[in-house]
Amino acid sequence: MAHSIKWSQFFLPNTPLYDVKLPDSIVNRLWEYIGKAEIQCNNTLAGNIAESYQLIDEDDYFFDTILKPISLNYISENNIVRDFQSNHTESTELYLKKLWVNYQYKHEFNPMHTHGGVLSFVIWIKIPTECEEQHNLPIAKNSNTPSVSDFSFAYTDILGNIQSYKIQLSPKDNGLMMVFPSSLNHQVYPFYECDEKRVSISGNICWR
Repeated sequence: MAHSIKWSQFFLPNTPLYDVKLPDSIVNRLWEYIGKAEIQCNNTLAGNIAESYQLIDEDDYFFDTILKPISLNYISENNIVRDFQSNHTESTELYLKKLWVNYQYKHEFNPMHTHGGVLSFVIWIKIPTECEEQHNLPIAKNSNTPSVSDFSFAYTDILGNIQSYKIQLSPKDNGLMMVFPSSLNHQVYPFYECDEKRVSISGNICWR
């Protein structure tokens, strides 16, 4: 007699990533910040890129409007960040410790690295390349892991194997913000055959 057996699948708890498409009004405000940037900060960053500049969040507008609400929501829903807080500080107040803009030109890249803080974020302000076109370049099209122009997270799975989660970027991603734990490894691959610059903003959120 045949038995009908139904299998169920479940996932072990893990730390999520958040993403959000920022409204045009916020993106325009960030462009204003970029237009006022003067102080280079390459020496404090991991990127192998020629131009990185400090940004000033005037009147804490971006933090209060976007970063604080999403960070508080993230922390309230995920125990791992609350554990970080209890192990490192008694503070319950978040603040934006650092904000900067990267200008990435062809062949430049950001090697694997982590950030300092509790949560970090990246915002793609201007993506001049199409991921499909980049992956079809001679350097990548015959690879079993095309990665040209991608943003990638790296993490260990429940078996201890290193896995990657790649975000394949195109102009449709302009204004997209990704929020993630600061200790999560990530990197940015170079792009090719495009003379326009990629513009992105990053920052770190910490307990005061």
